[in-house]
Amino acid sequence: MIKIQNLHKNFNNVEVLKGINLDIKKGEVVAIIGPSGTGKSTLLRCMNFLERPDKGIIEIDDLKIDVEKVTKNQIHQLRTYTSMVFQSYNLFKNKTAIQNIIEPLITVKGINKNEAKEIAIDILKEVGLSDKKDFYPSKLSGGQQQRVAIGRTMAVNPKIMLFDEPTSALDPELVGEVLNVIKKLAYQKTTMIIVTHEMKFAKDVADRIIFMDGGNIIEQGPPDKIYNYAENPRTIKFLKQVQLE
Repeated sequence: MIKIQNLHKNFNNVEVLKGINLDIKKGEVVAIIGPSGTGKSTLLRCMNFLERPDKGIIEIDDLKIDVEKVTKNQIHQLRTYTSMVFQSYNLFKNKTAIQNIIEPLITVKGINKNEAKEIAIDILKEVGLSDKKDFYPSKLSGGQQQRVAIGRTMAVNPKIMLFDEPTSALDPELVGEVLNVIKKLAYQKTTMIIVTHEMKFAKDVADRIIFMDGGNIIEQGPPDKIYNYAENPRTIKFLKQVQLE
């Protein structure tokens, strides 16, 4: 379903992605772990051209992009195939929870307002926020805001959901409610790529763990293999430094 070949990205002559190659199957949940500053979030942002890669091929289903020759239409199509949940929620502050979900249904999917409202109500129920539908973001906790952001991403029904450290901005007691929503999506066989520092969550939810360091994929495999039988010394060292609570 997803195929990335030789993907490169530089910032100010510093090579952040050094030729990433990655295949992901439909319905697969992939968690990307590794130290900060190693290119994990950049990889996600390059996958939907929030950052423009310098070189490489991105394939999603029938769409194949050579990033050096990409057209505006291809970028638009890529962004209809992918949708990202950010660290910082990115909700419209002047819109209620339900309005934040209705907005992309109308503007991206072209659905009429009444139908969009019905879909948004169902999504808010799915993320456990039916009773908060008329609340503005300022009246919601961080965990609730992030659940609305996930609901907004679900609304456009992308082929792939991208999560960029979705719990990193949350107080510890609010992390669980967001992770539970993502777990539910995983059980529904939603294709997801999740950059996370939540090691236990990654182990519980992912079909595959990818360890990145220095702009490269160092090691990858099923959670049990990576956490218990990692082969690369860099992976082993990293995992010894983090807690699997």
